Amino acid sequence: MPNTIGLTTSLIPCCTCGAVIAPNPSNQCASCLATVDIASMIRRGPGGGDLVVHRCRQCRKYDQTGDGKRFVHLEAEGAEMMAVLLKRIPALGKNDNHLRRAGVGGLKVVDSSFVWTEPNSMRMRVLLTLRAEVNDVAIQQRVKVEFIIQWRQCPDCTKESRQRTWQAIVQLRQKRDDSTRRGLLILELAIARNAEIRKDILSVQTKRNGFDFYFPTVDKARHFVQYLARAAPMKTRTTQAVVSEDVKNNTANVRTTIVCDMVPLCRDDLIVVQRRAKGVGLLSGRLCLVLKISSAVHLVDASPGRDADMDAICADLHAESYWKGGEDKTYRTLLSSKRLVRFVVLDLERCCDDGRGRHHADNGNRDENEQGQIYHGPKSGTSKYALADVEVARESDFGVNDETFQCVTHLGNLLQIGDIVMGYDITSTVLSSEADDNAFNSTFIMPDVILVRKVKGAVSGVINNVISDESKINLKGKTKAKSKKGEKDDERRAETEEIRGSRRKDGSQQRSGRAFGLGRHRNREFLRNKWKWIKTSLKT
Repeated sequence: MPNTIGLTTSLIPCCTCGAVIAPNPSNQCASCLATVDIASMIRRGPGGGDLVVHRCRQCRKYDQTGDGKRFVHLEAEGAEMMAVLLKRIPALGKNDNHLRRAGVGGLKVVDSSFVWTEPNSMRMRVLLTLRAEVNDVAIQQRVKVEFIIQWRQCPDCTKESRQRTWQAIVQLRQKRDDSTRRGLLILELAIARNAEIRKDILSVQTKRNGFDFYFPTVDKARHFVQYLARAAPMKTRTTQAVVSEDVKNNTANVRTTIVCDMVPLCRDDLIVVQRRAKGVGLLSGRLCLVLKISSAVHLVDASPGRDADMDAICADLHAESYWKGGEDKTYRTLLSSKRLVRFVVLDLERCCDDGRGRHHADNGNRDENEQGQIYHGPKSGTSKYALADVEVARESDFGVNDETFQCVTHLGNLLQIGDIVMGYDITSTVLSSEADDNAFNSTFIMPDVILVRKVKGAVSGVINNVISDESKINLKGKTKAKSKKGEKDDERRAETEEIRGSRRKDGSQQRSGRAFGLGRHRNREFLRNKWKWIKTSLKT
């Protein structure tokens, strides 16, 4: 049988109370280790005083850094508030000599929570669960720590009391001859939707041609100007003025003014581009429409040729090119959106500029599939548009006369027969001196009308009655007995259908010669009969 040697552990007395314990690095029992006063070390503030948190009396912000340079809004009993309070405890720092002399190391916060206090007591209490190593022995204790709230004025309120609230001002201006300020309205809405940009603005003042924005620092003002430049084309210039200076300390109070002049063009404006204009490609010496406003002005030819390319009749006008060209001398606003007139689309024929062939919409032949959107392509860019020959009439002329207009428009992909489209009526407009012959190229021909944009969801009521009168009756489900007036309506409707049938027979001839003015007498005859029917229906 093998020999076994019995192993025994030597015991030692505790150096504090004398209790017999197993040897450990501190030579103390668990009871004596628990008496190590970690709470007094945690509650000890800087210099042995109380733990203090500073708060501004006026704006109610808390001192975040402890040096009085940065004050922020903190939610009561929130996570950010707890982080600020823990930073105020010197014992939780990495280099605390008081803990090192007491033999306490590796102090960590295991858990923390707020203890409710009266809001007017100017006190805040937190309950901390701490874990530390005392002479290489790990112990854990729960300590309640109290903070005293003291008032201290923040830098922003100090400047306000000294009449030095702002250091930079941004002057946003848009100067136009008319009273239209849609460009400023768009920027105002963009600023209202962006809370991140709006938070740095101290105050806003309304001026004659724009706004004045006040900022506490120059960096915040420049960041705001960069945001404005992405929303609208503009030129900026910066000036500085010395308010006061201290020669001994080599310091000065300097206020910066940043002036932002917006390009005085708005969406749907009809402008005259002089022949000497540069930076707009083939649009020099022509009438142009403003399609969109972003960091640049997006232009399109208002009277393009049938065989023109969409990329050639579109151009971007940047702020540098506009101001370099001599402001309103090169790019002059002829008509604004206040002069737009409502037109009704009577006929539509797409130009074959992309090899897809012509698209001809026949009057009175809109089936159910064609009543929806006819375009399902890109929502932006030049590929959104297509050239088309369009025949329109003023909406106010229905039942009065049979005057119609022919034009080439870039809205070929977006229009259908019976749609309402906004445009400029050049024939009934007295043009200013900006539209003289010297401003245009020799190949430019002044159009009768210029179509600008489609009215979404709007269809002419008169056209709709002429085209789909029977379908409306079926949809409503009204079955009324035919009276004498109803019989007359049926007779007029039969005459209209007869006119439509005669027009469908020779529709191919109209399609082949419409671009050169051939076959228009047939369309005129159809329109005259249509107007007669409308006048008769209006009288009855």
